Amino acid sequence: MAPINVGIIGAGGIAREHAIGWRDNAPRGQIVAFADVTPERSQFLNDNYVGGKAKLYGSYEELLADPNVNAVDICLPHHLHTDAIIASAKAGKAILCEKPLTTALEDAAKIDAVLRETGVTFMMGHNQLFQPTLIEAQRVLRSGILGRPYYIRSIEVFQHRGFTAPTAPHLKAGESPFAWRADPRKMGGGEVLDTGWHASYRLLALANERPVSVTAMTERFFVPNIPSEDTGVLLVRFESGAIGEIVTSWAFSTVNAWHFEISGELGAIAGGKSRLSHQLHGWAEPAVQENVPVHTFTAEITHFLDVLLAGVECRSPFAQAARVLQLTKGAYAAASQRTVIDLPENPVEPGVPSSVM
Repeated sequence: MAPINVGIIGAGGIAREHAIGWRDNAPRGQIVAFADVTPERSQFLNDNYVGGKAKLYGSYEELLADPNVNAVDICLPHHLHTDAIIASAKAGKAILCEKPLTTALEDAAKIDAVLRETGVTFMMGHNQLFQPTLIEAQRVLRSGILGRPYYIRSIEVFQHRGFTAPTAPHLKAGESPFAWRADPRKMGGGEVLDTGWHASYRLLALANERPVSVTAMTERFFVPNIPSEDTGVLLVRFESGAIGEIVTSWAFSTVNAWHFEISGELGAIAGGKSRLSHQLHGWAEPAVQENVPVHTFTAEITHFLDVLLAGVECRSPFAQAARVLQLTKGAYAAASQRTVIDLPENPVEPGVPSSVM
């Protein structure tokens, strides 16, 4: 199959990160087409990352009809994911889709049915799974060095000023890449569904087991022009009894910029973008490992190509994406109802209020 000829659907801000990843994975994978309703956006990416060699389409339907395209990379706003995924699957294209999966569990069930029917390869764009510190933390957990994990905290926070930032060079004058995020119909939620998605799949990857219940609090502290929350705190119970916590925000940052903290029977570990700190109970000081950061979108696309060309097991399959959506929607229900929500084993089924508090 090599090289994989990919068409990028959507040419907004996140598509630039994906375009870098495909460029850096050439020649195993190469961009042959872009589709976007705004020609200027596609032209910018084509000129800067493909040397002007890709075809430009005004719709993803036109791109999907191109027989030279055998994979798609979906980089659209949230509300457009479902139709694009289903159309791509029916066209027989392998699919990499930027997070989130979609905005409703009903749509996730529709996607699941089509993926099963067509048998196409689907991978969710969970780029932070390829961060070296996370990969090493997973290895440490599997080794048993920490004993039984008791508590896992996943953190995704920064102070978001993008809603009032100047127009990016690849956009038309006055166009904001964040404007659609102020529309609840397009967004499908708030910060917890958007940036918080990273914290959620990171928590699930570290726990490596099914979440069975969730409760949450949300608030808007800082970001103007959005009708939803900019901050969320989720508490998650896993099958083993381990407790997970998600802290995610567009309102603030934290000291040390940790992305995760894990405490277990024998010790604790914490990791950020490049630093991993491990401390057994009783040690006076932690052992610190420095890692060279990677461009995680490039690493993600490398893995997608490995899945397609070498048959390696996908690290972010549909089931994981559906589980993140189920957890997120359960958290919203928990916050609005001020209760605990139980999460069914089937990841496309919605949570229900818990009978045990």
